[in-house]
Amino acid sequence: MKKIIISSIIMCFVIAVKSQVASIGSFYVSENTLVSVYEDVLIKDYGAITNDGDLYLFKNFTNKGKFKFSNNKVTGYTSFVGNDNQTISGKGTSSFMFVEFDNTSTDLAFNLDKEIEINGTTFFENGIIEVSEKGIVTYLNGATNIGVSNKSYVNNKAQKIGNESFTFPIGDYQSKTFVPRTVTISAPLSLSTIFFVAFNWEKANIDFDKKEEDIGLIDMNEFWDIQNKSNDELVNLTLTWNIVTTPEDVYSDPSKLMIVRWNGEKWIKERENIKIDASNKSITAKVSGYGVFTLANDKKRGTIDSVIDFSTSNSFSPNNDGVNDEFVIPDLAEKYPKFKMKIYNRYGSVVYSYSNNNELNPVWWNGKSQGKLTLTGDTEVMPAATYWYVVDFNDEKTKPYQGWLYLNK
Repeated sequence: MKKIIISSIIMCFVIAVKSQVASIGSFYVSENTLVSVYEDVLIKDYGAITNDGDLYLFKNFTNKGKFKFSNNKVTGYTSFVGNDNQTISGKGTSSFMFVEFDNTSTDLAFNLDKEIEINGTTFFENGIIEVSEKGIVTYLNGATNIGVSNKSYVNNKAQKIGNESFTFPIGDYQSKTFVPRTVTISAPLSLSTIFFVAFNWEKANIDFDKKEEDIGLIDMNEFWDIQNKSNDELVNLTLTWNIVTTPEDVYSDPSKLMIVRWNGEKWIKERENIKIDASNKSITAKVSGYGVFTLANDKKRGTIDSVIDFSTSNSFSPNNDGVNDEFVIPDLAEKYPKFKMKIYNRYGSVVYSYSNNNELNPVWWNGKSQGKLTLTGDTEVMPAATYWYVVDFNDEKTKPYQGWLYLNK
């Protein structure tokens, strides 16, 4: 899209800079001017760059002063491009009209260590934007983004100021697997509303057994932290499921999907304005509050809690020393002889699936994968890591249980 826009502009002045740029007074890139900078850019604390033209930055960008565009113009393209990792840092204000990220060096091509503001369109081409604790991408009213893919997105947080609906171009990664997991909110009423959204593909320190009665299997693999930082207005929220990050048992029947939120004490179901779009793998609901969200289904069976103490079964070490070589849940087979159990890795893939048929000596998990999507197969023990499991007691009266275990080598 950006290439189409630029090709329509007659470039009448081209500058190529091959030394560090220090903006002492002011540096102005006018319309119809293309400037390419092949070394680090430094804007000093009393300096400023105004970009109304087309600025290509091939190395690091440090702004201690101001980076802006003219208020009366809808021009100014800043392109972070190249083949080496780029850092965007500095304490100064950085306000972009249009910005492109296109760096093919690595997946984590950009290190964002400051806040940047986007007024127009962000063009995602290549390179993940790794956001530090101090960094944030802030989208203002009128801002949009295109091209989000597993090659380019913001990892893992962004914020939006304004009264428009917006899709946050965020995602996360694990072990070189990069996945965008966008979030969409409906339009708030106030122009000054600030929404913060973060996505985390990891274990959450939350009790998954505390939930409303009609919530079944909860997605324990991915979480969206969504906050309205301005007021109490409630909006519609759209989440998606993904075959890489979302366990198949959660979305296998889209009609049973739900959005759930941790309210500080238990998981609750968002019940208003529900819309499920299976073709786009999305579900929408009006939120009843803010905090941590994820997906779940309503396959819940049973109304009572189990009598098993799961706290005694949270780790094992399959190293063939004859001690704790299998993941065993004491008393489970005796008290629930028809139990079923599934164990998932951190990608949401099933590594163990078992149905007990009145056996007093079940086939407990030995740490080797039964799944098709794991690299170790059934010959090698899975990596030392945290896994999560679901026990279906299969007696039509006891509620399923979800928990974590640690495979230790």
